[in-house]
Amino acid sequence: MLRSGFSRPVFLLGFVGLLIPGAAMNELVRLELIRESLIAVVNEMRANVIHSSYSSVIYEGHDFSCALMAADGRQVAQSLADHPIHIFAVPYSTREVARAFAGDIHEGDIFLHNDPYTGGTHLNDILLLYPVFHAGKPVLFPAVRCHWSDVGGMTPGSISGRVTEIIQEGIRITPTRICDKGRMNEAYLRMLFDNMRTPSERIGDFNTMIGTAKKAAEHLGRLFNRFGGQSLLDGVEELIRRSERQMRAKIAQIPDGTYYNEGYIESNGPTAEPLLARLKLTIKGDAIIADFTGSSPQTMGPTNVGPSMAINSVGTVVKSFLDPKTPINHGSFQPITVIAPEGSFMNARYPAPCGGMAEVKHLLDAVTAGAMGRAVPDMMIGDHKGCANHTYISGPNPSGQGIFLLYEWPAGGTGATQDNDGNHAMRFYSEGDFSSVHAAEVIETAYPLKVERRGLREGSCGDGKHRGGLGMLNEIRVLAERGQLSVISDKNVIPPYGVHGGANGAGNRFVVVRDGQVVEPSPVPGKISGFPLRQGDIVREQSSGGGGWGDPLERDPVRVQRDVRFGYLSAMQARERFGVDVAADGTLGPDTERLRAALRAARVTVAVEPANEELFDGPRRQFLVPVGVAKSLGVKAGALVELVADGGPPLRGWAKINRGKNGALRLGPSGLQALNVMPGQRLQLRAVSAAPAA
Repeated sequence: MLRSGFSRPVFLLGFVGLLIPGAAMNELVRLELIRESLIAVVNEMRANVIHSSYSSVIYEGHDFSCALMAADGRQVAQSLADHPIHIFAVPYSTREVARAFAGDIHEGDIFLHNDPYTGGTHLNDILLLYPVFHAGKPVLFPAVRCHWSDVGGMTPGSISGRVTEIIQEGIRITPTRICDKGRMNEAYLRMLFDNMRTPSERIGDFNTMIGTAKKAAEHLGRLFNRFGGQSLLDGVEELIRRSERQMRAKIAQIPDGTYYNEGYIESNGPTAEPLLARLKLTIKGDAIIADFTGSSPQTMGPTNVGPSMAINSVGTVVKSFLDPKTPINHGSFQPITVIAPEGSFMNARYPAPCGGMAEVKHLLDAVTAGAMGRAVPDMMIGDHKGCANHTYISGPNPSGQGIFLLYEWPAGGTGATQDNDGNHAMRFYSEGDFSSVHAAEVIETAYPLKVERRGLREGSCGDGKHRGGLGMLNEIRVLAERGQLSVISDKNVIPPYGVHGGANGAGNRFVVVRDGQVVEPSPVPGKISGFPLRQGDIVREQSSGGGGWGDPLERDPVRVQRDVRFGYLSAMQARERFGVDVAADGTLGPDTERLRAALRAARVTVAVEPANEELFDGPRRQFLVPVGVAKSLGVKAGALVELVADGGPPLRGWAKINRGKNGALRLGPSGLQALNVMPGQRLQLRAVSAAPAA
């Protein structure tokens, strides 16, 4: 998680004061006070939203964020807990509002925005901007972005795995003034709320956002009086400059170089066709260029994003890897340039739907983290659950008034690092203060539903010297007469990767259990739209595990034994995946050394040879796998496999059987670049399975 907002202890400032002249020391103290005062305003904004919002996804899930923005859209302050997926898009949105109403912003104005093509995330995330004036000019914007549980569209909750255009996802708000010099546009608001389900919740959340922004404006007025108006604004500019210098200094410590990586969204929604994200990350001096040229074009399914998400991901990862402890403002991202080709699925244009924004964002996080991990090996981390796991269960309200609508967001396992195992069913560094799942008490009190089962998903971790965290198992029974299920998820088929030889975690899975039988609610895993539910049906949510770090056969047997004792692994999984003999009584048996030797001997390695051309079938990378190697792996043509190289994430592709006499695996030029290997080098080749082994 990105960190911000902690001041240095007073005694440290006192020690520094022994070395710094008095005037300079006073300046440091003044800047520190300004910074902490602004962050305190944002912290109170968050508290106000949590305590007064109407939607459980906000007050329970904390699916919202607050920030202070400069008049030109630069980010001034956020809190420790704010969600990066929101906050790094807010500057883009604010710039669009400022551009659309240049010279025509007045005291008492309020603006709304959610349009993905002009800086929004997806339509459910509504941004409210409230201008604050000094000396007759707008100088700051308190910003509140909240996820509204429904904004209209073809299915309850608005987010659906089977949409084909953004119109089906609800109301789209381009930069709009909804309050003009204190006079609210009631007709516009009535139209807005009349086209959303559960309008009383939407109105309540809207009023919460307005009240929060007004209170923030009052606090900013007091800060202007305390520090002096221009002095406060000058301090903001200096804090931004200092953050930029800090980030440039951190980047300059990394050797210049170019690093490659790629990854997949496993389906576009309506079909199982994957989308390819390709990254060329260049570090030169004190700057970073992230070039996503060569990625797949936008799709008619929901897995697209607007132009703000690529810089969002790169900024999140770079800040987390290089400078996690200093405060966040716009200066931290000035040294970063992002190239995301217009018309690609990471810079989509109308009418591409964008409900699966989080799925794309998490893919870009993973691709960027893999490339940055090669540049900064100590920070290499296994992949995480890889998506928001948007899950909507709805149906007629038992009171007879409207519908009920439960929005779930089950967390998964986080990736392992060189020092630690991953965490179980938790959020990770780019998700902020977002909870793991709804509290069972809230679900059963507010909705005609029952939580039948909730716990960790045995065996879902990615194996490694340090294993990934376990995913979640969550089962919810429908008590209403009927209902609907909609889901957008990713990494159901292409699971989270391991690094440095670690294995992948189990993939996400969403099914319905009806009369004891498992029902697949969609032909495309993880993309479900309005699947009809019956009374007594159980919605089973199984979130993915985090990727492992390092060779699983190097994991301390005592730690494997403990995992079995805690129920994280079965004794069979300990034997077959880690080569550790755990007896029926829970003690370590005598066969560990023999088991590990057998597993090591069974590994398949291949020499990699360059192909004269790139080998792709549409977006799918092709590996020309020798027939004998395919037989040893037990894979057929079209199976997902991965090449494992030291120090980084694996390279994944689909097997194409090579029946020639050459026993080497042929790989295109970009594949060799991504793995950073030389022709002739031998690498481990292994099959990829989204289901946890035995």
